[in-house]
Amino acid sequence: MGVRIVEPVPALDWAMREAIARAGELYHAPGRAAFRRQLEALPPPAKEGIRLNFGWIEPPPRAEETRIGGGVKLEHLRERFGEAAEGFNVLYLVSSVLHLVPHAGELAAWAKRRGIAIVWNQNGVAYPAWCGPGYPWFNEPMRRLIAQADHVVYQSAFCRDCADRYLGRVDAPSEVLWNPVNLARFTPGSQPPPANVWELLAMGTNHAFYRVRASLDALAALMHRGMSVRLTIAGEFRWEGGARQVADCIKRAGLSDQVRLLPRFTQEEAPAIYRQAHVLLHPKYNDPCPTVPIEAMACGVPVVGSRSGGMPELVGGEAGRLVDVPDDWTRDHAPDAERVADAVAGIMERHGQFARAARARAEANFDREKWVDRHAEIFAGQLAKRAR
Repeated sequence: MGVRIVEPVPALDWAMREAIARAGELYHAPGRAAFRRQLEALPPPAKEGIRLNFGWIEPPPRAEETRIGGGVKLEHLRERFGEAAEGFNVLYLVSSVLHLVPHAGELAAWAKRRGIAIVWNQNGVAYPAWCGPGYPWFNEPMRRLIAQADHVVYQSAFCRDCADRYLGRVDAPSEVLWNPVNLARFTPGSQPPPANVWELLAMGTNHAFYRVRASLDALAALMHRGMSVRLTIAGEFRWEGGARQVADCIKRAGLSDQVRLLPRFTQEEAPAIYRQAHVLLHPKYNDPCPTVPIEAMACGVPVVGSRSGGMPELVGGEAGRLVDVPDDWTRDHAPDAERVADAVAGIMERHGQFARAARARAEANFDREKWVDRHAEIFAGQLAKRAR
């Protein structure tokens, strides 16, 4: 099998240090003792209606910090239920934005004592391939918090399997709910991009070079076959020296005329970027439940990626093509560039069929209204138990 092995990264890499620093800048969070006093001064939980809190008492983070990555789904819940800084009766915590929640352990313990329902949304976990030997340290807060949950939502079956393996099985009721998308905002364009040039897109925040390199290698492989093709890379390079490393790689490979780099984007900007593409490239290894492929499918953009993590659940067999990679927890594996190129070429032969299938799959599986409705049922069920 043709794959490129990627070496593990240090446990406390530049991206993690930056996230910790940003969290401190956002909150100026009080010390633990002051935070406890702040909690004890809050009024009791409301007895009527669903009053939802996402882990922020005062002050909340800037909106732009929770409208990317794992925080996007919170916007869907906010629109339906709002966000209560006090008197809340449901505490909803998401593992992938836990670094933005100050004193989460103290908050959950206090909520438990107050009879507040704790619903935990579990994304991926740390494991040796990307976190090195420090993965138990990274997992420890999640391990303690998921054990306190009254209901667990796993973002994919892969997320559930990872959590069982590295955090331990939980006794609380649980279920798999794939991440949602706003199907009214993320829609196909009125016309597909012109077919004389194949437009490829690599979208999202990149935490490791191999993911960008895999897309560039696939672009080069298609060009070597004589295809007219371009690649847009949209999003941040969140590792030390990332922008410089990517720019140097593009220049050395002679791809400067075929690659467009776009900065970090908003949810409002994202649909227009997707609509300019024929195919999304998502070569990240063991991605638990990435939102980018879901958004791409909603925009009628087929997906080519790594057959690992949650991707087989999301893409299925009709909305794109996935490239086989080994099943491994100790090393990351980039998909073979030639096989990625084969997948792109196969999609482009029947692009209209794949594009329609991608949109249909998003409508059938990732509708945010259904996702929010199910959460309403979970919240109401937990509150009903407390009212007995």
